[in-house]
Amino acid sequence: MKKGVWRKIVFLGGVTAAGFVSAMPVHSQNWASLRESFRNIQSVKAEFLQERHLQILKDPLVSEGRFFYLASGSLRWEYLSPLRSVMLQKGDSVRLYHFSEGAWKQDMTQGVEARRMVLAEMSQWLQGRFEESKNFSYSYSQGPPGRILLSPKEGINRFILAIEIVLSDRPGVIDRVEITEPGGSSMRITFRNVEINASLPSRLFDEP
Repeated sequence: MKKGVWRKIVFLGGVTAAGFVSAMPVHSQNWASLRESFRNIQSVKAEFLQERHLQILKDPLVSEGRFFYLASGSLRWEYLSPLRSVMLQKGDSVRLYHFSEGAWKQDMTQGVEARRMVLAEMSQWLQGRFEESKNFSYSYSQGPPGRILLSPKEGINRFILAIEIVLSDRPGVIDRVEITEPGGSSMRITFRNVEINASLPSRLFDEP
């Protein structure tokens, strides 16, 4: 598979899933208390395993990486394998880099602008403001396990059919995000070693 195709695949799922890692759910929470818990989040640090399933491929496309988030408006979503790439957000600034030929190279294509729009959506999710979304409607099931289902509105449903966030037993941790796409494709992103409100150096969001 060509590098350009792989990069488009992994970043679509990545920026979508990043918006859910910092929820603080427990199975007994109702929707009001779940939303309230978002306000306690100052930072998130996590590793992830991403599995992309395509009907034309027997085995899933697997990638691994790490994720950092600050409630002040900074985000780092980084793929470590099989291809290295990183997306950096700080305030309104969004930059995308790919590691090639021994150096980080900035991506200046139109795809960066598309990811900027996704990040604007994510900022609402990270604050629990699901009802303000222009692109998704939501429903919540207390479980167990607790689940948040996001249903895309017209336009977005050409690319995503549904997003399901499965909550962990551990308060402050998302177990996984499952994304269903048209044509039988799907993506699962499982989070591990999640740390809530850890101290994160600002340089993580300044440079690859």
